[in-house]
Amino acid sequence: MIAFAALLEGLVFTQSRLAKIALLRRYFATQPDPDRGWGLAAVAGGLVFPQAKAGMIRALAAERTDPVLFALSYDFVGDLAETVALMWPAAARNAASGKAGPPGLAEVVETLLAAPKPEIPGIVARWLDASDASVRLALLKLVTGGLRVGASARLARVALAEIGEGVSADDIEEVWHSLAPPYAELFAWLEGRGARPDPADAPVFRPPMLAHPLEEGDVGGLEMAGLRAEWKWDGIRVQLVSTAGGRRLYSRGAEDISGGFPEIVEAMTFEGVLDGELLVVREGAVAPFAD
Repeated sequence: MIAFAALLEGLVFTQSRLAKIALLRRYFATQPDPDRGWGLAAVAGGLVFPQAKAGMIRALAAERTDPVLFALSYDFVGDLAETVALMWPAAARNAASGKAGPPGLAEVVETLLAAPKPEIPGIVARWLDASDASVRLALLKLVTGGLRVGASARLARVALAEIGEGVSADDIEEVWHSLAPPYAELFAWLEGRGARPDPADAPVFRPPMLAHPLEEGDVGGLEMAGLRAEWKWDGIRVQLVSTAGGRRLYSRGAEDISGGFPEIVEAMTFEGVLDGELLVVREGAVAPFAD
């Protein structure tokens, strides 16, 4: 958790995209399995702990802090994880200092996924007791699922591509949705210890070609008779993937948005990949983008 906490802190205080990629690359290249895989899942938004909710964190804070002071602090800070991380009593950590240090990232993830719900508050409280403010913040952000560190799944895949020789972010995109945390198969491929993961029949994303503007000097060199033009619809660029392994609807950034459009997924009775614009049409007319 210490290395993961340092990564999150670095991402929060780094504005440059290239610097964020460098932080992610260093983390993925230096941390052991499965910690780095769970870290990747957290950054990419692929970790959910249904047994651990924000209400549990509030209840723990209520047991360890003055309720009026906590309410005032939370109102001022505006972030539950940050408020609890800073207010968690130092005396509790001092009492635990002679015991084990903060947990490892893999221990946290695997415990939260497996532990019975009634046991989780006590487990999290012990972890908080054994951690400093930085690790407490990372732990609580992980538990509540709200990292908000300015790093996306796409940015993480760009960083991963820099680890693999001759591997691009698009190459990783093409197998990403067939993989599961902690991504041991992915890291083995990137480091030359294994073959490229085979998505088989999984409904994976294919990076689409994006539109680019023509510069003034480009027009004269084009042979218009050999080109085709189409209307630029004002909708959402999507990719529909329907295979023997399932059906998914992706945004152009490889985000799985199937849950937002169940009626479209239900109608995908074909087998193949369609790339196009998602529009709202009423009485034969294309509705505004806001619809």
